[in-house]
Amino acid sequence: LGSALERVEGLAGTVLDQSPAASGDLLVIISLSGRNVLPVEMAVRAREKGLKVIGVTSAAYAGRSRPDNPWNSFLAEHCDVVLDNKITVGDAELSGDGIAAPFGPASTAVTSALLQATTATAAALLAAEGTEPPLLRSGNVPGGLEWNREVFARHKERIHYQH
Repeated sequence: LGSALERVEGLAGTVLDQSPAASGDLLVIISLSGRNVLPVEMAVRAREKGLKVIGVTSAAYAGRSRPDNPWNSFLAEHCDVVLDNKITVGDAELSGDGIAAPFGPASTAVTSALLQATTATAAALLAAEGTEPPLLRSGNVPGGLEWNREVFARHKERIHYQH
């Protein structure tokens, strides 16, 4: 389903139109290939709305594939900041004797680590400026749920979903 949806033109615009995201907000778009309609359209439409866009993608795809979208471009071309996760084309890091298809995708783990590092850096920069970063705690530690409720309450105008 995910592979089919990322090829539907107009979906990103509809999602953004329903979102309370506004000029100056930040949107992180993750797409390994960065070549399909949804991530490219999302970046284009987000920037039209004045959002800043961070794209997490693999630059390797630009050299080994063609864009598959009306803009004839890759996600990275429409981002303010690009994090190249360095994943090989096909997202298969392993091969084995007697195994026809390469296997062992690494994109989820690498992209997660990149985003955790980005969050940690942003938190450190905010703290250095004297701003307490609005970080959540685990709900499985004493006081965690209460802490999180307070963070959600303090930032309810900036949090576009509630659980």
